[in-house]
Amino acid sequence: MERTMKVLVAYATRYGSTGEVAEKIGEVMRSKGAEVDVANIKDKPDPAGYDAAVVGGAVYIMMLSGKTKGFVAKHKKKLRDMPVAYFVLSGTMKDDTSENREKIGSKLNPLKKKAEPVDVGLFGGAFDPSKGPKMMADEPATDDRNWDAIAAWAEGVYEKFEGKK
Repeated sequence: MERTMKVLVAYATRYGSTGEVAEKIGEVMRSKGAEVDVANIKDKPDPAGYDAAVVGGAVYIMMLSGKTKGFVAKHKKKLRDMPVAYFVLSGTMKDDTSENREKIGSKLNPLKKKAEPVDVGLFGGAFDPSKGPKMMADEPATDDRNWDAIAAWAEGVYEKFEGKK
């Protein structure tokens, strides 16, 4: 009998949206048969003992979350030895154009230099003014996450992980 693939989905989130996407990715991979742990980077997950990892964060004001960059830098040796995928949420990606994909995708270049991914997911984010900074309390709530695209991406990543076993 084939051993079940163990996948770590590690994410950094400021207001919870990225965590919800990480949970969806974990749910999809579990439905494919993987054993998945979804963990907030602030809880210091360790990729040791996993067969693959998905690492995610958000781009705020055109900068990738420092916690996401720090996680990959800290664990780069372990991540290089397994298939890894990255995902990013950004308000810019509400318009999924090639220009926006290039702009937001380039924010992952520092991570790619440390551990080359099998795939990258670029998704729209969400904003809840009740969870955001007070200066943005009057801004409208938005949710530009495309759950079907997120699920399809997670399925594709799982298949790529399977191919690397």
